[in-house]
Amino acid sequence: MKKLAAVLVALTLAATMFGVLGVSAASYMTQNEYEVNAPQSLDVIKGNGTDLYTPGYTGDYLADVNNIIRGPFDTITLQGWIGVDQPILEFGYVIGDGEPVFDPGFIKEPEQAVLAAGGEYAQRFIITMDVSALGEAETPIMPVAKLEDGTVLAATYLNLKYTTKAAAEEEKPTNINITDNRNDTPINFNGTSSVAFKIVVPEGKQLVRFTVIQSPTWNGPTTGIGLTANIYTWTGDYDDTVEGESLAECIVEDHKDCSNLDIEFEYIPAGEYLIDLTDFTGNIGGWTATEVSADYVDSYLYFYNGMEAENTPHVRMAIKTDPNPPAPTEKPTQKPTAEPTEEPVATEAPTEAPVVTEAPEPTDAPKPTDAPKTTDEGNKSNDESKKENKWLVPVLIGAGVLAVAAVIAIVAASKKKNK
Repeated sequence: MKKLAAVLVALTLAATMFGVLGVSAASYMTQNEYEVNAPQSLDVIKGNGTDLYTPGYTGDYLADVNNIIRGPFDTITLQGWIGVDQPILEFGYVIGDGEPVFDPGFIKEPEQAVLAAGGEYAQRFIITMDVSALGEAETPIMPVAKLEDGTVLAATYLNLKYTTKAAAEEEKPTNINITDNRNDTPINFNGTSSVAFKIVVPEGKQLVRFTVIQSPTWNGPTTGIGLTANIYTWTGDYDDTVEGESLAECIVEDHKDCSNLDIEFEYIPAGEYLIDLTDFTGNIGGWTATEVSADYVDSYLYFYNGMEAENTPHVRMAIKTDPNPPAPTEKPTQKPTAEPTEEPVATEAPTEAPVVTEAPEPTDAPKPTDAPKTTDEGNKSNDESKKENKWLVPVLIGAGVLAVAAVIAIVAASKKKNK
Protein backbone atom coordinates (compact mmCIF):
# COMPACT_ATOMS: atom_id res chain seq x y z
CA MET A 1 0.00 0.00 0.00
CA LYS A 2 2.85 2.41 0.83
CA LYS A 3 4.48 1.73 -2.52
CA LEU A 4 1.17 2.27 -4.31
CA ALA A 5 0.63 5.58 -2.51
CA ALA A 6 4.15 6.71 -3.43
CA VAL A 7 3.53 5.87 -7.07
CA LEU A 8 0.25 7.79 -7.07
CA VAL A 9 1.93 10.83 -5.51
CA ALA A 10 4.72 10.71 -8.09
CA LEU A 11 2.23 10.44 -10.95
CA THR A 12 0.22 13.36 -9.55
CA LEU A 13 3.33 15.54 -9.29
CA ALA A 14 4.40 14.60 -12.79
CA ALA A 15 0.96 15.41 -14.19
CA THR A 16 0.94 18.73 -12.34
CA MET A 17 4.38 19.67 -13.65
CA PHE A 18 3.40 18.62 -17.15
CA GLY A 19 0.28 20.77 -16.94
CA VAL A 20 2.23 23.76 -15.69
CA LEU A 21 4.83 23.37 -18.41
CA GLY A 22 2.14 22.99 -21.02
CA VAL A 23 0.36 26.19 -19.92
CA SER A 24 3.63 28.13 -19.69
CA ALA A 25 4.67 27.13 -23.19
CA ALA A 26 1.38 28.38 -24.66
CA SER A 27 1.14 31.63 -22.71
CA TYR A 28 2.75 35.07 -22.71
CA MET A 29 3.27 37.65 -20.02
CA THR A 30 1.01 40.69 -20.05
CA GLN A 31 2.25 44.24 -19.56
CA ASN A 32 0.76 44.33 -16.06
CA GLU A 33 2.49 41.07 -15.10
CA TYR A 34 5.90 42.33 -16.21
CA GLU A 35 7.42 44.11 -13.21
CA VAL A 36 9.48 46.61 -15.23
CA ASN A 37 7.84 49.51 -17.07
CA ALA A 38 7.80 48.92 -20.84
CA PRO A 39 7.07 52.10 -22.85
CA GLN A 40 5.32 51.19 -26.09
CA SER A 41 3.02 52.45 -28.81
CA LEU A 42 0.74 50.83 -31.38
CA ASP A 43 0.82 53.31 -34.26
CA VAL A 44 -0.79 51.63 -37.27
CA ILE A 45 -3.42 48.93 -37.80
CA LYS A 46 -4.06 47.58 -41.31
CA GLY A 47 -6.54 45.15 -42.80
CA ASN A 48 -5.35 43.53 -46.05
CA GLY A 49 -2.67 46.22 -46.25
CA THR A 50 -5.08 49.18 -45.92
CA ASP A 51 -5.04 51.53 -42.93
CA LEU A 52 -8.11 51.02 -40.77
CA TYR A 53 -7.75 54.50 -39.27
CA THR A 54 -5.68 57.61 -39.74
CA PRO A 55 -2.33 56.98 -38.00
CA GLY A 56 -1.64 59.36 -35.19
CA TYR A 57 -2.05 58.59 -31.54
CA THR A 58 -2.10 55.35 -29.59
CA GLY A 59 -5.54 53.80 -29.44
CA ASP A 60 -7.41 56.46 -31.47
CA TYR A 61 -9.09 53.90 -33.69
CA LEU A 62 -9.45 51.26 -31.01
CA ALA A 63 -10.99 53.61 -28.46
CA ASP A 64 -13.89 54.14 -30.84
CA VAL A 65 -14.43 50.43 -31.56
CA ASN A 66 -13.75 48.99 -28.08
CA ASN A 67 -10.48 47.32 -29.19
CA ILE A 68 -12.34 45.14 -31.72
CA ILE A 69 -11.01 44.91 -35.29
CA ARG A 70 -13.82 43.91 -37.64
CA GLY A 71 -13.19 42.08 -40.93
CA PRO A 72 -13.42 40.14 -43.00
CA PHE A 73 -9.71 40.34 -43.82
CA ASP A 74 -7.11 37.79 -44.81
CA THR A 75 -4.35 39.58 -42.92
CA ILE A 76 -4.02 42.06 -40.07
CA THR A 77 -0.87 44.18 -39.75
CA LEU A 78 0.16 45.81 -36.47
CA GLN A 79 2.91 48.41 -36.48
CA GLY A 80 4.48 50.00 -33.39
CA TRP A 81 7.38 49.86 -30.94
CA ILE A 82 8.26 48.75 -27.42
CA GLY A 83 11.19 49.30 -25.06
CA VAL A 84 12.12 47.01 -22.16
CA ASP A 85 15.02 46.50 -19.75
CA GLN A 86 16.83 43.93 -21.92
CA PRO A 87 17.44 43.18 -25.61
CA ILE A 88 14.52 42.00 -27.76
CA LEU A 89 15.44 38.99 -29.91
CA GLU A 90 12.38 38.81 -32.18
CA PHE A 91 8.69 39.64 -32.56
CA GLY A 92 5.67 37.45 -33.21
CA TYR A 93 1.96 37.10 -32.51
CA VAL A 94 -0.50 34.91 -30.63
CA ILE A 95 -4.01 34.17 -31.94
CA GLY A 96 -6.52 32.97 -29.36
CA ASP A 97 -5.01 30.27 -27.13
CA GLY A 98 -2.45 29.27 -29.76
CA GLU A 99 1.34 29.17 -29.58
CA PRO A 100 3.42 32.26 -30.38
CA VAL A 101 4.41 32.54 -34.04
CA PHE A 102 7.75 34.36 -34.50
CA ASP A 103 9.36 35.75 -37.64
CA PRO A 104 12.80 37.44 -37.86
CA GLY A 105 11.34 39.80 -40.46
CA PHE A 106 8.94 41.37 -37.93
CA ILE A 107 11.70 43.29 -36.09
CA LYS A 108 12.67 46.72 -37.49
CA GLU A 109 15.32 49.32 -36.72
CA PRO A 110 14.10 52.01 -34.30
CA GLU A 111 14.47 55.68 -35.14
CA GLN A 112 16.07 58.10 -32.70
CA ALA A 113 12.70 59.30 -31.34
CA VAL A 114 11.77 55.72 -30.40
CA LEU A 115 15.11 55.19 -28.63
CA ALA A 116 14.64 58.45 -26.74
CA ALA A 117 11.18 57.40 -25.56
CA GLY A 118 11.72 53.66 -25.06
CA GLY A 119 15.34 53.41 -23.94
CA GLU A 120 18.43 51.72 -25.37
CA TYR A 121 16.68 48.37 -26.01
CA ALA A 122 13.63 49.81 -27.78
CA GLN A 123 12.70 48.17 -31.09
CA ARG A 124 10.14 48.74 -33.80
CA PHE A 125 7.91 45.99 -35.15
CA ILE A 126 5.71 45.43 -38.19
CA ILE A 127 3.78 42.20 -37.61
CA THR A 128 1.48 40.67 -40.22
CA MET A 129 -0.72 37.75 -39.18
CA ASP A 130 -3.04 35.47 -41.15
CA VAL A 131 -6.63 35.74 -39.88
CA SER A 132 -8.39 34.21 -42.89
CA ALA A 133 -9.48 31.16 -40.87
CA LEU A 134 -11.16 33.22 -38.15
CA GLY A 135 -14.92 33.81 -38.12
CA GLU A 136 -17.53 35.78 -36.17
CA ALA A 137 -16.29 34.76 -32.72
CA GLU A 138 -14.31 37.60 -31.12
CA THR A 139 -10.79 36.11 -31.04
CA PRO A 140 -7.89 37.72 -29.13
CA ILE A 141 -4.87 38.68 -31.24
CA MET A 142 -1.69 39.86 -29.52
CA PRO A 143 1.68 41.06 -30.81
CA VAL A 144 4.47 39.64 -28.63
CA ALA A 145 8.21 40.14 -28.13
CA LYS A 146 10.74 37.46 -27.17
CA LEU A 147 13.25 38.89 -24.70
CA GLU A 148 16.84 37.85 -24.10
CA ASP A 149 15.95 35.93 -20.92
CA GLY A 150 13.32 33.91 -22.81
CA THR A 151 10.28 35.86 -21.61
CA VAL A 152 7.49 36.20 -24.17
CA LEU A 153 5.96 39.62 -23.45
CA ALA A 154 2.84 41.26 -24.87
CA ALA A 155 3.97 44.15 -27.08
CA THR A 156 0.88 46.24 -26.24
CA TYR A 157 -1.34 46.71 -23.19
CA LEU A 158 -4.44 46.80 -25.45
CA ASN A 159 -6.63 43.68 -25.45
CA LEU A 160 -7.12 43.39 -29.21
CA LYS A 161 -9.79 41.14 -30.72
CA TYR A 162 -10.73 40.25 -34.29
CA THR A 163 -14.10 39.23 -35.75
CA THR A 164 -15.74 39.04 -39.16
CA LYS A 165 -19.08 40.09 -37.66
CA ALA A 166 -20.21 43.58 -38.59
CA ALA A 167 -20.86 46.01 -35.78
CA ALA A 168 -24.42 46.88 -34.86
CA GLU A 169 -25.63 50.00 -36.58
CA GLU A 170 -24.98 52.84 -34.22
CA GLU A 171 -23.41 56.23 -34.42
CA LYS A 172 -19.68 56.33 -33.80
CA PRO A 173 -18.43 59.10 -31.54
CA THR A 174 -16.85 62.09 -33.26
CA ASN A 175 -13.45 63.17 -31.98
CA ILE A 176 -13.09 66.94 -31.78
CA ASN A 177 -9.61 68.36 -31.23
CA ILE A 178 -9.95 71.24 -28.80
CA THR A 179 -6.26 72.03 -29.32
CA ASP A 180 -4.12 71.85 -32.47
CA ASN A 181 -1.20 69.41 -32.28
CA ARG A 182 1.40 69.27 -29.51
CA ASN A 183 5.00 70.13 -28.88
CA ASP A 184 7.64 68.25 -26.88
CA THR A 185 7.14 70.12 -23.59
CA PRO A 186 5.43 67.95 -20.94
CA ILE A 187 3.27 69.25 -18.07
CA ASN A 188 3.32 67.25 -14.83
CA PHE A 189 -0.11 67.40 -13.18
CA ASN A 190 1.35 65.90 -10.01
CA GLY A 191 3.06 69.20 -9.27
CA THR A 192 -0.23 70.88 -8.36
CA SER A 193 -3.43 70.24 -6.44
CA SER A 194 -5.73 70.36 -9.47
CA VAL A 195 -5.87 70.70 -13.24
CA ALA A 196 -9.18 71.66 -14.85
CA PHE A 197 -10.71 72.14 -18.29
CA LYS A 198 -13.80 74.21 -19.09
CA ILE A 199 -15.57 72.78 -22.15
CA VAL A 200 -18.84 73.22 -24.06
CA VAL A 201 -20.89 70.24 -25.27
CA PRO A 202 -22.88 71.42 -28.33
CA GLU A 203 -26.67 71.46 -28.43
CA GLY A 204 -28.20 68.10 -29.35
CA LYS A 205 -25.01 66.23 -28.41
CA GLN A 206 -23.73 64.33 -25.40
CA LEU A 207 -20.19 63.89 -24.10
CA VAL A 208 -18.67 60.44 -24.67
CA ARG A 209 -15.19 61.08 -23.30
CA PHE A 210 -12.61 63.77 -22.62
CA THR A 211 -9.01 62.88 -23.51
CA VAL A 212 -5.57 64.16 -22.58
CA ILE A 213 -3.67 62.92 -25.65
CA GLN A 214 -0.63 60.65 -25.08
CA SER A 215 -0.49 61.45 -21.36
CA PRO A 216 3.07 60.77 -20.09
CA THR A 217 4.10 59.19 -16.79
CA TRP A 218 7.85 59.77 -17.25
CA ASN A 219 8.47 56.02 -17.62
CA GLY A 220 6.60 55.40 -14.39
CA PRO A 221 5.42 51.98 -13.16
CA THR A 222 2.74 50.09 -15.05
CA THR A 223 0.42 50.09 -12.04
CA GLY A 224 -0.65 52.58 -9.41
CA ILE A 225 -0.64 55.76 -11.51
CA GLY A 226 -3.96 57.58 -11.81
CA LEU A 227 -6.21 60.41 -10.70
CA THR A 228 -9.79 61.37 -9.85
CA ALA A 229 -11.90 63.44 -12.26
CA ASN A 230 -15.11 65.28 -11.35
CA ILE A 231 -17.37 67.16 -13.74
CA TYR A 232 -19.36 70.23 -12.65
CA THR A 233 -21.86 72.57 -14.29
CA TRP A 234 -19.89 75.71 -15.17
CA THR A 235 -21.08 78.78 -13.28
CA GLY A 236 -18.67 81.33 -14.76
CA ASP A 237 -16.02 81.13 -12.02
CA TYR A 238 -13.65 78.30 -11.07
CA ASP A 239 -13.94 78.54 -7.27
CA ASP A 240 -17.72 78.93 -7.37
CA THR A 241 -18.03 75.99 -9.77
CA VAL A 242 -16.03 73.46 -7.73
CA GLU A 243 -17.89 74.45 -4.56
CA GLY A 244 -21.04 73.11 -6.22
CA GLU A 245 -22.17 69.50 -6.44
CA SER A 246 -20.24 67.15 -8.73
CA LEU A 247 -22.40 65.72 -11.52
CA ALA A 248 -20.27 62.58 -11.91
CA GLU A 249 -16.90 61.10 -10.98
CA CYS A 250 -14.33 59.09 -12.95
CA ILE A 251 -11.39 57.34 -11.27
CA VAL A 252 -8.42 56.50 -13.50
CA GLU A 253 -6.13 53.69 -12.33
CA ASP A 254 -2.99 52.02 -13.72
CA HIS A 255 -2.44 54.60 -16.46
CA LYS A 256 0.28 53.60 -18.95
CA ASP A 257 3.05 55.92 -20.11
CA CYS A 258 2.21 57.96 -23.23
CA SER A 259 -1.21 56.35 -23.69
CA ASN A 260 -4.38 58.39 -24.04
CA LEU A 261 -5.82 59.49 -20.71
CA ASP A 262 -9.52 58.87 -21.38
CA ILE A 263 -12.01 60.31 -18.87
CA GLU A 264 -15.58 59.03 -19.20
CA PHE A 265 -18.77 59.81 -17.29
CA GLU A 266 -22.22 58.21 -17.30
CA TYR A 267 -24.29 60.78 -19.20
CA ILE A 268 -23.43 64.40 -19.83
CA PRO A 269 -25.85 66.28 -22.16
CA ALA A 270 -25.29 69.58 -23.94
CA GLY A 271 -24.06 72.42 -21.75
CA GLU A 272 -21.03 74.17 -20.26
CA TYR A 273 -18.93 72.10 -17.86
CA LEU A 274 -15.72 72.05 -15.84
CA ILE A 275 -13.71 68.81 -15.68
CA ASP A 276 -11.52 68.97 -12.56
CA LEU A 277 -8.61 66.53 -12.09
CA THR A 278 -7.31 65.92 -8.54
CA ASP A 279 -5.76 63.25 -6.26
CA PHE A 280 -2.87 62.39 -8.56
CA THR A 281 -1.06 59.14 -7.70
CA GLY A 282 2.41 59.29 -9.23
CA ASN A 283 3.67 61.43 -12.08
CA ILE A 284 1.01 61.91 -14.74
CA GLY A 285 0.52 64.78 -17.16
CA GLY A 286 0.13 65.98 -20.73
CA TRP A 287 2.03 67.48 -23.64
CA THR A 288 1.71 71.22 -24.18
CA ALA A 289 -0.49 72.08 -27.16
CA THR A 290 0.69 74.46 -29.87
CA GLU A 291 -2.56 76.44 -29.72
CA VAL A 292 -6.29 76.18 -29.08
CA SER A 293 -8.38 75.31 -32.15
CA ALA A 294 -10.06 78.31 -33.77
CA ASP A 295 -13.55 76.93 -33.05
CA TYR A 296 -12.84 76.76 -29.30
CA VAL A 297 -10.79 79.88 -28.59
CA ASP A 298 -13.81 81.65 -27.09
CA SER A 299 -15.31 78.71 -25.17
CA TYR A 300 -12.38 76.68 -23.80
CA LEU A 301 -10.46 77.49 -20.60
CA TYR A 302 -7.57 75.71 -18.85
CA PHE A 303 -6.88 76.00 -15.10
CA TYR A 304 -3.69 74.99 -13.27
CA ASN A 305 -3.94 74.94 -9.47
CA GLY A 306 -7.22 76.87 -9.69
CA MET A 307 -5.75 79.68 -11.79
CA GLU A 308 -6.49 80.26 -15.47
CA ALA A 309 -3.40 79.37 -17.55
CA GLU A 310 -2.38 79.45 -21.22
CA ASN A 311 -0.02 76.48 -21.68
CA THR A 312 -2.86 73.97 -22.02
CA PRO A 313 -2.17 70.26 -22.58
CA HIS A 314 -3.12 68.74 -25.94
CA VAL A 315 -6.75 67.62 -25.41
CA ARG A 316 -9.86 66.63 -27.29
CA MET A 317 -13.40 65.41 -26.60
CA ALA A 318 -15.59 62.80 -28.24
CA ILE A 319 -19.30 63.55 -28.71
CA LYS A 320 -22.31 61.90 -30.31
CA THR A 321 -25.96 62.69 -30.94
CA ASP A 322 -28.09 62.68 -27.80
CA PRO A 323 -31.18 60.55 -28.63
CA ASN A 324 -33.14 61.91 -25.65
CA PRO A 325 -31.89 65.38 -24.79
CA PRO A 326 -33.39 66.92 -21.65
CA ALA A 327 -36.13 69.50 -22.23
CA PRO A 328 -34.80 73.04 -21.95
CA THR A 329 -35.82 74.94 -18.85
CA GLU A 330 -38.81 77.17 -19.68
CA LYS A 331 -38.24 80.86 -19.13
CA PRO A 332 -41.02 83.44 -18.52
CA THR A 333 -41.94 85.38 -21.66
CA GLN A 334 -42.43 88.64 -19.72
CA LYS A 335 -40.75 90.03 -16.68
CA PRO A 336 -43.27 90.30 -13.81
CA THR A 337 -44.29 93.89 -12.96
CA ALA A 338 -43.73 95.38 -9.52
CA GLU A 339 -47.46 95.93 -8.87
CA PRO A 340 -50.63 94.28 -10.16
CA THR A 341 -51.85 95.84 -13.40
CA GLU A 342 -55.48 96.02 -12.10
CA GLU A 343 -57.10 96.51 -8.75
CA PRO A 344 -58.60 93.30 -7.46
CA VAL A 345 -62.35 93.13 -8.13
CA ALA A 346 -64.57 92.41 -5.14
CA THR A 347 -66.85 89.43 -5.49
CA GLU A 348 -70.63 90.04 -5.50
CA ALA A 349 -72.52 89.96 -2.20
CA PRO A 350 -74.83 87.03 -1.66
CA THR A 351 -78.24 87.68 -3.22
CA GLU A 352 -80.19 86.28 -0.26
CA ALA A 353 -79.60 86.09 3.46
CA PRO A 354 -78.99 82.59 4.68
CA VAL A 355 -82.17 80.83 5.79
CA VAL A 356 -82.34 79.65 9.37
CA THR A 357 -83.17 76.00 9.51
CA GLU A 358 -86.11 74.87 11.65
CA ALA A 359 -85.44 73.69 15.17
CA PRO A 360 -85.67 69.93 15.50
CA GLU A 361 -88.87 68.57 16.96
CA PRO A 362 -88.65 66.78 20.30
CA THR A 363 -88.40 63.02 19.99
CA ASP A 364 -89.88 60.27 22.14
CA ALA A 365 -86.47 59.44 23.61
CA PRO A 366 -86.47 59.14 27.44
CA LYS A 367 -85.48 62.22 29.36
CA PRO A 368 -82.26 62.17 31.33
CA THR A 369 -82.68 61.46 35.03
CA ASP A 370 -82.49 64.38 37.45
CA ALA A 371 -79.26 65.00 39.30
CA PRO A 372 -79.44 64.24 43.07
CA LYS A 373 -80.76 67.18 45.09
CA THR A 374 -79.27 68.43 48.36
CA THR A 375 -82.44 68.13 50.48
CA ASP A 376 -82.53 68.46 54.30
CA GLU A 377 -82.85 64.69 54.48
CA GLY A 378 -79.71 64.30 52.43
CA ASN A 379 -77.83 66.77 54.65
CA LYS A 380 -78.99 64.89 57.74
CA SER A 381 -77.74 61.55 56.47
CA ASN A 382 -74.35 63.14 55.73
CA ASP A 383 -74.06 64.54 59.28
CA GLU A 384 -74.88 61.15 60.78
CA SER A 385 -72.19 59.51 58.62
CA LYS A 386 -69.64 62.00 59.92
CA LYS A 387 -70.65 61.25 63.54
CA GLU A 388 -70.29 57.49 62.96
CA ASN A 389 -66.92 57.87 61.25
CA LYS A 390 -65.36 59.94 64.06
CA TRP A 391 -65.30 56.82 66.36
CA LEU A 392 -63.58 54.65 63.73
CA VAL A 393 -60.01 55.91 64.31
CA PRO A 394 -59.93 55.44 68.14
CA VAL A 395 -61.33 51.92 67.77
CA LEU A 396 -58.61 50.96 65.29
CA ILE A 397 -55.86 52.41 67.53
CA GLY A 398 -57.14 50.48 70.55
CA ALA A 399 -57.19 47.23 68.62
CA GLY A 400 -53.59 47.81 67.59
CA VAL A 401 -52.47 48.39 71.19
CA LEU A 402 -54.15 45.17 72.38
CA ALA A 403 -52.44 43.20 69.61
CA VAL A 404 -48.99 44.52 70.60
CA ALA A 405 -49.63 43.74 74.28
CA ALA A 406 -50.62 40.19 73.41
CA VAL A 407 -47.37 39.64 71.49
CA ILE A 408 -45.28 40.96 74.41
CA ALA A 409 -47.07 38.65 76.85
CA ILE A 410 -46.43 35.62 74.68
CA VAL A 411 -42.72 36.44 74.37
CA ALA A 412 -42.38 36.90 78.17
CA ALA A 413 -44.09 33.61 78.91
CA SER A 414 -41.81 31.84 76.49
CA LYS A 415 -38.65 33.15 78.23
CA LYS A 416 -39.90 32.14 81.69
CA LYS A 417 -40.61 28.62 80.48
CA ASN A 418 -37.12 28.28 79.09
CA LYS A 419 -35.61 29.19 82.46
